[in-house]
Amino acid sequence: MFKTRQKLRKILGTQGEPDPQLTRLPLFITGTMRSGTTLLVNKLSEHPQLFKIGDELNHIWTKIGGASCVGICEHKSEKEADNYYTYQMTNYFSQYIHNSKNIVRKLMRLYWYQRHNIGRINYDWDKIVPMNKSTHLMNKIGYVNGLFPGAKIILIIRDIYGQSSSQKFHFDEDFKTRQMYNFVPADTSGCWTRRQVKNVDDLNTDKVYPGNFSVIPAMWLRLNSLALDEINELPESQRLVISYEDLVQNQSVVLKKVFEFIGLNPHHEHVVEKICTQVMKFRNTTTAGNPLNKWKKLLTQKEVEQINEQITANRDVYDKIQQAIESAG
Repeated sequence: MFKTRQKLRKILGTQGEPDPQLTRLPLFITGTMRSGTTLLVNKLSEHPQLFKIGDELNHIWTKIGGASCVGICEHKSEKEADNYYTYQMTNYFSQYIHNSKNIVRKLMRLYWYQRHNIGRINYDWDKIVPMNKSTHLMNKIGYVNGLFPGAKIILIIRDIYGQSSSQKFHFDEDFKTRQMYNFVPADTSGCWTRRQVKNVDDLNTDKVYPGNFSVIPAMWLRLNSLALDEINELPESQRLVISYEDLVQNQSVVLKKVFEFIGLNPHHEHVVEKICTQVMKFRNTTTAGNPLNKWKKLLTQKEVEQINEQITANRDVYDKIQQAIESAG
């Protein structure tokens, strides 16, 4: 039987067994809503190896990842991880990357880069690292690690006052446009349950926003505490906690720490240096102003008091989170 030379077969793409190639595990980024996850992932996506997969993939995780992130955001533990969902999510990541190499997607990246200065146009596809950022993975860190053992996870934490202020604004806008209510679930490991309600009289306003502002700082305490407990179970090589405030004030230092943690190809070190030295411009998706202290103007005195009451009632939890923030800096 006639056989084409191996080198020619490789050029023509007719080889029966393609050369094996190691694939990098995904990078996961999470934190409470309004804590800078989008800011961080957009900055990291300027690197040739770090490719953002979709937006948050909440519908994808719900449909094929075995973890509800839409409507009801349930807690999932490492014990519930199943290889079937690893296969489904890995296949999704691979297909997304494959589709992103075509000319149409390239032109879309060109548009976003030129119009919004987000990401980049060309990537190092052979050494690509898929990035998935989602606030709804915050109560699923153990689960994600169970699906992708060895994958690296970054948790970003924002100060309770700034996050509560931004979260309130976001929820208010969501209510005005979609009449969306946000419930504190009975499951103490659950994230926000979000749904529209026709009969407002049936609501227990003690556990919902709009209704009771204090549930926002209460959920900040719950979710950050849970996330810290689970991420601290991982080896140090797999986990990194950063502070939103530190990222804003010391961008170069924090980004260098993040890139060192991820561990990318040294060939792109010059790009890392460029990314770290170019100070990012903040495009606030809520209100204008300094993101570190504008909460002082946006929160009422009563709302600040409600935050302080939550801190006092949960002092041990708050101190644990604050210690993590200070250590991250």
